[in-house]
Amino acid sequence: MGNIKETLDNLLLYTQGLFFWLGAGFASAVGGIDGDIRVLFCLTIIDCATGLLKAIKEKNVLSKNMFIGFIIRKPAIYLAIATMAQLDKATFLNDINISLRVCMITGCIIMESISIMENLTKLGIKLPGLIENILAVKKQKLDQ
Repeated sequence: MGNIKETLDNLLLYTQGLFFWLGAGFASAVGGIDGDIRVLFCLTIIDCATGLLKAIKEKNVLSKNMFIGFIIRKPAIYLAIATMAQLDKATFLNDINISLRVCMITGCIIMESISIMENLTKLGIKLPGLIENILAVKKQKLDQ
């Protein structure tokens, strides 16, 4: 009986260590955990939740779009940010005086906000026209 408890305690300890190092690696890769990445992370969670609610309403929870959105697109966002964070560290980009990481995060924040807005609209929640207009303008500028 003691061996099982000891094995489970060790497994828990190793799992905690694994999550710690994965979290530290993630934080380092994306250039640190600052306000911008926190906002994006919160919006990513909200987008997943509203997307799931929309899929439940439309009865297509197991659709290909859900799989692509949750399993492929969301991690790809953070891989793109990690790439931009690493490019910011490259010496050949020092003269542009702009953070590619911040640009990428800003673009992703706009994308997630628009996606949340679309999901809420499909759930029957009417958003103020001002919000729709601001996000539409930001999306147009992002697409340029």
